[in-house]
Amino acid sequence: MGMIENRRSIRKFKKEKLEKEKIEAVLLAGLQAPSPKNRQPWRFIIISDDKKQELVVSMRNYIQMQIKEKADREDIHASLETIDIIEQAPVLILVCYEYGTAKQHDDGVSWPIAAKDLEAVELQAIGAAVENMLLKAEELGLGSLWCADILYAYEIVSSYSSRPVVSAVCLGYKNEMPAAREKKKISEMCKF
Repeated sequence: MGMIENRRSIRKFKKEKLEKEKIEAVLLAGLQAPSPKNRQPWRFIIISDDKKQELVVSMRNYIQMQIKEKADREDIHASLETIDIIEQAPVLILVCYEYGTAKQHDDGVSWPIAAKDLEAVELQAIGAAVENMLLKAEELGLGSLWCADILYAYEIVSSYSSRPVVSAVCLGYKNEMPAAREKKKISEMCKF
């Protein structure tokens, strides 16, 4: 099996500190992703050590306030698990959108997505950058987790960036080797 098939979302990390060279190798892989017109609409903020712990505490407090207000929202409750994972991981990379890199205006394509067409393709490029980072982490023997639950504490995470934060990546040495999760078959997902 190849790197794509071997990659897993890691939710348990060793406390071992990551070498700066490995972090930079993962970031460089993200920077190599394709993007429309080579706009490279991503920016990354690396948070570790005391700054990460401060973020974790703030996020946890914020989410607990949200739970009190919206007790019936299981998705908000589940975001606390992501915060626990972030706390374990030695490094958190905030993935930000360098909004406005496009020089053209929205061409008014009508579709049922709450984003302008240029925003949508730039967000796809950011996804490609994140995927490159996850695959590089696997190649280096590191664990990673692509986190979207940070958006439940957007007011907190957004204070770390002047740009919109769209997701995050936990990075560290693996402390688990989960089995592959079942993926849907080509016949279910593709039309020829």
